[in-house]
Amino acid sequence: MFDIFNLTNEQISLLENMQIPSTYYNNKTIEYKYWFRSLMHKIDSALVFSGLPEGWNNDFFMFCLWIRGYVAVFNSNRSDLMRFGKNGILFQPCIAGGELDFYYQPSIATIANPHYEAALKIHDECELLKLTPDCFYKCGVLDIIDFYASKLAEISKSIDMGLINAKMPMILTASNEAQSATLKKVYDKVQRGESLVIYEDLFDGDEIMPRKDPFEFWNNDFTKTYLVTTLLEDMQTILNSFYNEIGLPVAVEKKERLITSEAEFTKAQSQARIACWYETINECLELINKKFNTNIEVTINASENDDISDRERTEQGNKKP
Repeated sequence: MFDIFNLTNEQISLLENMQIPSTYYNNKTIEYKYWFRSLMHKIDSALVFSGLPEGWNNDFFMFCLWIRGYVAVFNSNRSDLMRFGKNGILFQPCIAGGELDFYYQPSIATIANPHYEAALKIHDECELLKLTPDCFYKCGVLDIIDFYASKLAEISKSIDMGLINAKMPMILTASNEAQSATLKKVYDKVQRGESLVIYEDLFDGDEIMPRKDPFEFWNNDFTKTYLVTTLLEDMQTILNSFYNEIGLPVAVEKKERLITSEAEFTKAQSQARIACWYETINECLELINKKFNTNIEVTINASENDDISDRERTEQGNKKP
């Protein structure tokens, strides 16, 4: 899969032709890039395609589907393109446009590849494989990943700051060099593990304590200032929200603590989006398989979502003669 943050000029041109806003891949922090990549890999594991025509690049296919939201599937008799798709059946990212039909759907798929350019009539010269019903107006799952990656990046920065602040548990002040030297000796003794340090013994008879309380200090109360534990919990909460968003399993509280209706509602919420993707893709595959005599199928990763996979297997069993 492409690294969206380390692109060649050709790949940047590809994203521009796909009308992907540069705000998704320009001037991003290291933390954002890490989380974007991590979340993209998690989404990429949710759906599994089989029966793709020989010659198709699966990584590029999934990249286009997730990032753009749809691809055009078409047939070409050009001999130089045959190796990119069995029997000349190819796919490419495209721009859906042209004159809108009766239901305000695009009629033309425009392909701008350095090796192939065309304006194909949808349902005549090509079919579209869509991820979502509103893919013409959105960029695949970019908005979902960006939403969560931004929050996780900010909380990662806060965790780093909390860890740095935890390195300064105490700040002491001294009135002169002798007091400063005494404090350093006290600190060394404490670091060596001595449980009792009497600092008067370190003065060697010199009068360096002109007042009763010579040392002013600020003690960092970890119970109030060490927020890393809370931030890590918040990070996991955001991740769980992301998993629920895309239908990945989440470790929740024990089922006996939830009434049946609550458990079913939570399960339905977590499956809604991936079920939408699954149904939309299948509707498109029916047209594609019929038109190009292919046998492309999509399944939901059984390890990711057992419930939908069980329903999917049941539906497939019902279709058998």
